[in-house]
Amino acid sequence: MARFLRLAVERTLEGKGDELKEYLIGVEVFDRKQSYDTRVDPIVRVEARRLRSKLKQYYEGDGRGDAVLIEFATGTYAPQFRLRGEAPAQAPAAPGIVTTAVLPFANLSPNPDNVYFSDGLTEELIHALTKVPGLRVVAWNTAAQMRDRSEDLTAIRQQLKAATVLTGSVRIAGSRLRVRAQLIETSSGLYLWSETYDREMQEVFAIQEEIAGAIVRTLRVQLGGPAVRGRTSVSAYDWYLKGRYVMHRRTPEDLKRSVVCFENAIAEDPNSALGYAGMADAQSLCVDYGLVSPAEGFVRAKTAAERAIALDPELAEAHASLAFISSIYEWEWEVAGRQYQRAISLNPGYAPAHHWLAVDYYANLGNFELALDEIAVAVQLDPLSSIIREGHAYTLMLMHRYPEAIEGYREILAYDPAFYKAYTSMGRAFAQLGRYEEALAMLEKGRELAGDLPSILGAMAQIFALSGDPGRACGLVQRLEAMARERYVPMSVFAIAWLGLGDKSRSLDCLEKACELRESPVTVMKTHPVYDPLRGEHRFESMLRRVFGTAPNWGLSSLSPNYRG
Repeated sequence: MARFLRLAVERTLEGKGDELKEYLIGVEVFDRKQSYDTRVDPIVRVEARRLRSKLKQYYEGDGRGDAVLIEFATGTYAPQFRLRGEAPAQAPAAPGIVTTAVLPFANLSPNPDNVYFSDGLTEELIHALTKVPGLRVVAWNTAAQMRDRSEDLTAIRQQLKAATVLTGSVRIAGSRLRVRAQLIETSSGLYLWSETYDREMQEVFAIQEEIAGAIVRTLRVQLGGPAVRGRTSVSAYDWYLKGRYVMHRRTPEDLKRSVVCFENAIAEDPNSALGYAGMADAQSLCVDYGLVSPAEGFVRAKTAAERAIALDPELAEAHASLAFISSIYEWEWEVAGRQYQRAISLNPGYAPAHHWLAVDYYANLGNFELALDEIAVAVQLDPLSSIIREGHAYTLMLMHRYPEAIEGYREILAYDPAFYKAYTSMGRAFAQLGRYEEALAMLEKGRELAGDLPSILGAMAQIFALSGDPGRACGLVQRLEAMARERYVPMSVFAIAWLGLGDKSRSLDCLEKACELRESPVTVMKTHPVYDPLRGEHRFESMLRRVFGTAPNWGLSSLSPNYRG
């Protein structure tokens, strides 16, 4: 960090601050080779975060009498200098980076069901543009929330931080397709480019390439290679988009519906790599949320992910799917890390890869600095995604920064009050603070929205016990046991309930069974505060060695001082 600070200050004082790019710092400060790829190796972003934190601590402590302050605005590597007492300068926009938002194209066809075709065109354009150097593209989930606000340029500029917006419409009449697209500057409302395309339906992918190329030329950015993914039929792609759409909410019903959608996509086109990648994610999430057993769901998920890669070796979505399985189910942590970086190198704009790498990899292993860095990238790519923002707040909870986590959950609910995970996650954070009444209220609200998920019932049983009501806790355990006779209920759910009731032996019994089954929740044992009462127990430590034996040994970084692990 001293080398980092010295280089940055000296270059800036020499008037060469514009040279301070991530690549140069990686090579000159951190001794990276000439082949260094900033998309794959985040060392500079991570150390910049640490450097900002260290400077802040210094100026609040030993440096509180310094007259001149050196500061690094988030997202920049050239320092700013100011006299103490002066207001900090506003962070300049990252040089050379243009942010654009592709809003869902309007469906002007007589058939309202064609909305998924127009959405498909939108998502493909987003994917194509994420590969353009110097261009940052707002992710689909966030762009979709602005569907009916395409004329509100002020909101687009402020909420999405987008300098330009691409809007358009799709009209299908028989076998003919008409696409109209306009690129608008959000600050002035000026049209930078407009075009209309009349084609046969079979030429939809060629139209996507044409539009993407025209936008790139308009923004004066050089396209570095082919932009489109493997081909698939239009009907299969419609089903794929429906599956991605319903999966985002993460409710049990939506996850099951997404599986059906991807099954239909594959039935329409057995060679659809996207359909198989979507199926892999849907099956994995069904296991992760306790709907099916790991042996059933993850085996199907891996088969689908491998089929997707066989059909399209450069499909980022499929590599991210495989990485999730490698870590959460197979506990092959080093392999998973390489697979995540492969996915990101193929498509740096694929927000779920950054999200899962942060929450289900770095955070689980205890490297919270890298986790926060990756989740920040995911939020930047998809700023209105509730599940990604929940991941950021969840990471703060793992770090025992409970008030910040609770505030993060509240921010989600301010614009998405029907997102059940914000309630249930907030309930768990309240429980760690000993605010059991508020915790139960939040879990009950989430239960109203998502139904009787075993994970919610297990958390409520734990909190009832901790709040002095073991009778209701045991009643919920009995209910879970009855459910388990009819469907799959994760053993880790029982472990949490027995832990709340103070029966560590039964809790450890259940966790050992969960490890045998390779349930997803066992991969959070290293860092989740709910397991703090078990740390130091021989059986618990043995399980940690079993689950994380192949993981990089980073230790537990960036935790609050009261961490008891």
